[in-house]
Amino acid sequence: MATTPKEIKQLLDRLIERQNLPFDEVLSIFADRGGKFRPGAVRERLHFLWNRDLFVLLDEAGEPSSWDDDGPFKSPAAYTLRFLGIAGREEVYSESFADIVDQDDVQQIVPGYVWVGLKRRSELRIVGEQATATLLAERLRAFTHQFSFHLVTGQHGPLAPLFSSKAVKGQNLETLLTRIRNLETEYGPLDYFDHVQVMQVLNGDTSMMKEGDGNFRMDVPKSISLDAIRGWTQFKLISVRTPHGVAVHDVTVMLKIVEEEGFFRIVDATVVSS
Repeated sequence: MATTPKEIKQLLDRLIERQNLPFDEVLSIFADRGGKFRPGAVRERLHFLWNRDLFVLLDEAGEPSSWDDDGPFKSPAAYTLRFLGIAGREEVYSESFADIVDQDDVQQIVPGYVWVGLKRRSELRIVGEQATATLLAERLRAFTHQFSFHLVTGQHGPLAPLFSSKAVKGQNLETLLTRIRNLETEYGPLDYFDHVQVMQVLNGDTSMMKEGDGNFRMDVPKSISLDAIRGWTQFKLISVRTPHGVAVHDVTVMLKIVEEEGFFRIVDATVVSS
């Protein structure tokens, strides 16, 4: 049987609640209706979730053991999975998003207490004028943040008008919702969002770019002129997460945004699962 994020969520929730889980119960989470499981699949899932001391497998004597060995699968009742903490697991995910201290902008108030400037880890691709590009990026971020909030809270009424009548064929709100519902059969409820990012903006004069260059047009419909394209944003929809809201399993929604009569509109909404 194939394991999915739903089994990961079940295991993580039980482990955090109870602190100790008999290994035979762990195996039952990954078993099919007939009670069968594939050791290789269980090992792969445990390695995925384990990062940095989330839990440890103990034998009857309380000594650490490895789920890579055959023993725990031959005599699962003799082993216990013990919860250790979530900080390390959260740090693994956070490494991809955490800001970086700008070492040229550190003001020490007293030893051990400083004010620092931060550098964002993500890059912003700018086509056109740089001076006001970050202002456009912030507007696109706010637009995307609001879209994300309405999406996960089920407030779909305000979302439909945000899709352009020139949207990519089949790319409308219902298409997006259908794709998300399909993914939820594997991931469980995608009921939380995070990490709204602006990846690229087209700001001001973009005449230096060729009209047909797909790298800058972001593959939007040819009926939309280059000077109407505003940017590409994305955000994460999260199913499995730690009690602090740090994602364990997520999918990415990417929006391609244009401006029509002074308002942002979506011409493509793509969902990418990992």
